[in-house]
Amino acid sequence: MKTIAALLLVLLAGGCMNHASDPPRSTQEFTAELSGTGAAHGRVTALYSPATRILKWRMNFRDLSGPVTWAFFQGPDGVGNERADIVPINPPFEAGAHRGGATLTDRQGVDLVAGRWSVAIRTEKYPAGELIGVLVPVPR
Repeated sequence: MKTIAALLLVLLAGGCMNHASDPPRSTQEFTAELSGTGAAHGRVTALYSPATRILKWRMNFRDLSGPVTWAFFQGPDGVGNERADIVPINPPFEAGAHRGGATLTDRQGVDLVAGRWSVAIRTEKYPAGELIGVLVPVPR
């Protein structure tokens, strides 16, 4: 019985240790060049951690036709819409950089990594999106 208890302790302790060959928590970087009609342009850079399912982003835009009314990450919604508003990019929207973050569902993470997400920035003049761009992985 003592031998079995000792063996269990060794196995449990070994299971809790990190090994040098274990990969560190990895993140994936994405970028989207935002374009549309007119002079407006922008860019989104994002970092996604599959381990935590956290997406963090930085968005820049210029020369819009008016104030941003809303912005979204878009992707499949699981019921047939391939370009549904999935994750809101919350205001305030001021000139310069806008930063944010969100925790994704497992399905959203899979769709993001598979290249099925885009970004849309809406204004009053362009309610469907003045700036739109597809999020693509940045090669490592």
